[in-house]
Amino acid sequence: MRSELLDLHRALVDSERREYERARGRMTDRAFLEALIGAPELAWLNPLTSLIVRLEEALEEGSGGTAVQDCVAELRKLLRPGTAPGFQRKYAEAMQRSPEVVVAHGRAIGALGREES
Repeated sequence: MRSELLDLHRALVDSERREYERARGRMTDRAFLEALIGAPELAWLNPLTSLIVRLEEALEEGSGGTAVQDCVAELRKLLRPGTAPGFQRKYAEAMQRSPEVVVAHGRAIGALGREES
């Protein structure tokens, strides 16, 4: 599940970088990282980033059970159409322009679904 979520996040960041640079010109990795952290246009990624960090922390702490299940449930909800309007609009746009995002989304949903059982 970790790998699939990180792949999804990476695909989204790559897609957003292409769009961001298309409008502003090529950027160094450092400059883009600063934009990723502070630019309002990229802030829509924050809910996914935060949930992945929370999940990683819960898994590392070994708290397992409830904390991990809560993160997984929130991730499922975030990635489900119509449940997070601001995020979903930008997420749908990313899926429309990037086959990599579509593939990563499918894998992440599959991994999150497998965790239920």
